[in-house]
Amino acid sequence: MLAEELFAPIVVTDARNDDKLFTMHYVTEAAEEQILTGDPAKVVMSIGADMTGIVHGEDDPPGLLLAPEKSITLEFEIEATALRVLAMVAPTMVPDNYVSAVVDLHARDMVETKLNRFAIGRDGGTMMIAQIAEAVGTVTITRK
Repeated sequence: MLAEELFAPIVVTDARNDDKLFTMHYVTEAAEEQILTGDPAKVVMSIGADMTGIVHGEDDPPGLLLAPEKSITLEFEIEATALRVLAMVAPTMVPDNYVSAVVDLHARDMVETKLNRFAIGRDGGTMMIAQIAEAVGTVTITRK
C-alpha cells in the first residue's frame, strides 16, 4: 500500500522470537542491520534458519525488493500461535524505516493484519522506535 516505496526482503517468524528482534526501546543489532540494509542474514542467524521464513519481491526494480502495489506469497509450516512480520522500507525516500506486525493465528482459517510503519531513530539520533504510520501494508494468512 506504499505508493512509491519498496519493501526489502520480509522476515516471518514466531512472535516468541521477538527478543531476537527488539530490546526495550530499540532493535537488536541483527534487526538493525536488516532495517538499515535490507539484509536479513543476521536475523536468520540469531533466530535460526529453521524458525525464520524470508520472502522477497520478484518485480523490478531491482529484483529482491517488493514493488509498490505488488504482493508476495510465502508457504510455510509452523506451530506458532502468533507470527512476527518485519521488513525494511527501502531508503529511497526516508532512512531507517521498517514495517512490522504481529499476526494472531489462534484457531482461524484466515486472518488479515495491517502492517504499521516505524522509524528506529538512528538518523535522528534518538535510537528509539517510534510508530510513524498505520496500515501501510496488509498481511493475509490462510491456513491450509
